[in-house]
Amino acid sequence: MRRRSSLEPLGPLDPSVDRTRQLTTDNMLRAIAGATEVIVHIEVERDWRPALADRLFDYASAAVTATRQPVWSVVVLLRPGGRPPEGTGVYQVPGADGDAFVFRYQVVPLWQLDARQMQAQLGTAAAPFCAAMQGADEAFIRELVDKVQTDPTLAPHDRRTTIQLLYIVSAVILGSETARRIFHVESIIQDPNVQELIREWEDKGRTEGHAKGHAEGHTEGRTEGRADEARSLLLKVFAARSLPVTSDVRARIDCEPDLARLEAWLEAAVTAVAISDVFRDS
Repeated sequence: MRRRSSLEPLGPLDPSVDRTRQLTTDNMLRAIAGATEVIVHIEVERDWRPALADRLFDYASAAVTATRQPVWSVVVLLRPGGRPPEGTGVYQVPGADGDAFVFRYQVVPLWQLDARQMQAQLGTAAAPFCAAMQGADEAFIRELVDKVQTDPTLAPHDRRTTIQLLYIVSAVILGSETARRIFHVESIIQDPNVQELIREWEDKGRTEGHAKGHAEGHTEGRTEGRADEARSLLLKVFAARSLPVTSDVRARIDCEPDLARLEAWLEAAVTAVAISDVFRDS
């Protein structure tokens, strides 16, 4: 017997199995409230683009076919840009004698929401989203980190994932330098491999700086260390979002020396539909 209210994660849905380009949703949930059941599709985007409405319809129609349930689509925007619809967007499919189908979706611009109020309502698991909301400064994000690390209701895997995503969103919204100030080295990410990478970065910066014997050498070493960190985070985002990394893509990332470009790729990867979207502006 089902519970009166529940949320059941369904995982990503790929409506493009017959196409050369894979398109997968960010999150699909089955929401149950008493006798009512609906599929909730949540798509996280960096900013608004006109093509999003078409893609949302593509996802929603595939979800209806797969689940035989009504679908509620929500697009979450991290940053202003592109003139998104206010509140509800409408995608109309024309017919011979009028609209054959009208698809409506909800638009949530995170920067318009109050970070502290929403964190109180949504709880610790929503911390990464709150980092993109109004009033999310360094002090607030430090509070979020403390809450995530000490919340007894979070399972170890959920805590690690939330911390990782909170760091990435903080870097996207406030910049990587600010994110590094917020997250102490040992609490940025609980993954031992990432901790080791950060230690190697610091050691490399110190070694190259001392070898050159002046401040320029130390700065150069730190910059290369930051580039290594950006490369590592970029690959982790690709893995988390199931975006395939070919040998050519890996070589392009490994050979890119420009820190600003690497950080731009990292920002794009958070919401990219495909690998090609990450390198679109290069």
